[in-house]
Amino acid sequence: MRVALTNKGLDALKSKTDRYEVQDTVCPGLSVRVTPEGRKTFNVKYRYGLKQKRMSLGVYPRISLSEARDRAREAMRHVDEGSDPAKRRRQPEFRVEAVVKEFIERYAKPRNRKWMESERILWRELVAVFGQRDIREIRREHIIEIMDGAVDRGAHYQANRILANVRKLFNWCIERGIVETSPTNGLKAPTKEVARDRRLSDAEIVALLRACRNDVYPFRQFVPLLLATGQRRGELANMRWSEIDFTQKTWTIPAERSKNGKAHFVPLSAYALELLAEVPRFLDCDYVFTTKRTSPVSGFSKALRRLWLATGADDWRYHDLRRTAASGMAQARVQPHVIEKVLNHMSGKISGVAAVYNRYEYADEMRAALEDWGAYLERLSDKAAASL
Repeated sequence: MRVALTNKGLDALKSKTDRYEVQDTVCPGLSVRVTPEGRKTFNVKYRYGLKQKRMSLGVYPRISLSEARDRAREAMRHVDEGSDPAKRRRQPEFRVEAVVKEFIERYAKPRNRKWMESERILWRELVAVFGQRDIREIRREHIIEIMDGAVDRGAHYQANRILANVRKLFNWCIERGIVETSPTNGLKAPTKEVARDRRLSDAEIVALLRACRNDVYPFRQFVPLLLATGQRRGELANMRWSEIDFTQKTWTIPAERSKNGKAHFVPLSAYALELLAEVPRFLDCDYVFTTKRTSPVSGFSKALRRLWLATGADDWRYHDLRRTAASGMAQARVQPHVIEKVLNHMSGKISGVAAVYNRYEYADEMRAALEDWGAYLERLSDKAAASL
């Protein structure tokens, strides 16, 4: 079918059972192909040598009719000059979506072990809104609008993370010659961050353990194990059965999942082992905590809200359980450098030159500390059970 294409006519094109094509009489060679799913793609047909060829120009309405005609005329001009437009060297891709993809592949992945978080933030906050725009058109007010949106929905610290990741993206773009200046220049983090010092009291731990007893797998065991081991949420969520040595009563967090990039050995107390004994094991699945059997546990926010409701306190986070464990061991007179070893911190009393020469791993001290802490949690757990 041949018609003079218009924007109104393009909008009116309906999908059919089979794919069909409408040719433009205004710009010879230009056509729009409509798929059964309703996707409308501009193409230009041309003859190069003895072959009839087709080149995709873009999807409507991501590119307008006038832009498609300009691209088709440009392609035909190259044909007239004796070159195949489909084989011309591609111009750099400046769309936000394409630039973010390249940034993640070339910069974030090789340098940042938590590149997936950067990808998630940039994709949700930047690509979802400006994905098809030229990144050189992104201005300061666009970044401010994104951060203000995060603050308005209560994600104050997330607004800071957005600014940090967008700033890295544009600094990389400056290095690559994609943009001349960054729209983040002069912008300050919208929220002043304060280090949390929240830790749960004994009464709150009892209430939490009671709530976990009333919950179901995986959070019934997962949350108490956060308390018992003092490890990070992400490390425990990705725990594998193959990493646990039940004979030696240890859990090895591999270097690729450890925050400081070094393998970490966690002694498992009797209390921790009792919790693991409750966990079901699925055939052909190495994850300890999983609901899909092909990926680690998720749904942390939903579970946290459920536990808040059950405990009557909504001012604690999962990471506060790690701080609670450290505080509990300190209260039991465990030496600070042993607690640092349990937490797998690089800081602490043994650092600098001393850390280079001191290779003693304090395994016995770590085990004693976690056993004492586990016994303490066991007593609190008994209180929680008695109050059910």
